[in-house]
Amino acid sequence: MANDQSAGEKTERPSAKKLKDARDKGQVARSRDVAVALSSLAVTVAVTSLGSAMLARLATRLASALSHLGDRPLAPVTPGALTGQVVSDSLLIAIAVGPLMLVGGLSGLAGNVMQSGWVFAPEALKMNWAKLSPSNGLKRLAPKQSGVDLLKTVIAVTALSAISYNVLGEFVAFSPALARMAPADAGAEGWSRLVRLLWQAGFALLAIAAGDYGVQRWRHWSSLKMTKRDVSDESKSNDGNPQVKQRVRQIQRGMTRRRMLKAVRHASVVVTNPTHFAVALEYRRERMSAPVVVAKGKDLMAARIKKVARDHGVPTVENVPLAQALFKGAEVGDAIPAALFGAVAEVLAYLVRIKQLML
Repeated sequence: MANDQSAGEKTERPSAKKLKDARDKGQVARSRDVAVALSSLAVTVAVTSLGSAMLARLATRLASALSHLGDRPLAPVTPGALTGQVVSDSLLIAIAVGPLMLVGGLSGLAGNVMQSGWVFAPEALKMNWAKLSPSNGLKRLAPKQSGVDLLKTVIAVTALSAISYNVLGEFVAFSPALARMAPADAGAEGWSRLVRLLWQAGFALLAIAAGDYGVQRWRHWSSLKMTKRDVSDESKSNDGNPQVKQRVRQIQRGMTRRRMLKAVRHASVVVTNPTHFAVALEYRRERMSAPVVVAKGKDLMAARIKKVARDHGVPTVENVPLAQALFKGAEVGDAIPAALFGAVAEVLAYLVRIKQLML
């Protein structure tokens, strides 16, 4: 029972395949607050750089409209003239505010890409009825899930409230002095306070977003953890069932042994040590530059090689050091090592002398 329970616990790191599958489904660690914070800071930079020109353009347009307000008091207001005026003013506002919106959108996109790279997940566009399940919705309200989000919201609201209270409190305390200032100076003072508020709020949001990103990564990692059984099943799926692979190796070894024993029938000589090793060599002077190992074996396989050699009249020579050197130094199908040419040549010459071998 204990082993079954431990096997069902998600204690293993997610595999590369599971991470890739999750990414293909659009499941990545991502915090919306990061995009919001970066957009806020980027818009603040844009407002600081372009705000004066933007306000000047809007002020000029407003002053022009006010200066000509009484020029034609009795002129009829037609739909065409009203539409033209609305379009003209809308274009002016779009030109003035458009760069801020563009900067905010691009920085938000960059914030998402920075967190998880560019993710293209067509599967995420498919209808998933499980997301509409009330039970899944209730799970998101569990303390483990919603408690962290509630704490994050409380921290964000508290931080932004404290920053706003501090900046606006100072501005309210300074407000009596505004009556003694020129309109332009009063406007500049208010503008500087606004920019200060935006900067402090942006950095506060960025700090909160960094913490939220860490929480999202932890949640994402935890959700993808695997049980020991999942790891085993994935390993079997990727690499094949170990039992099947073992069976395949057994069949391959059996086929190799049968080929070797068949090749012993045509060998020129079998060198033994005499009990532990047996190496079958074939040498045909007209088509081989050096003897070739056609079979080799140890213990039981060596005994089978020697039996096949006896049954088919293949000469057997006992040479302990040569048999060990051939077994360790050459694979089946390879020519004998150059260092053993002399020793093998002596064996072949001996067989020729006693007329057991015709080269």
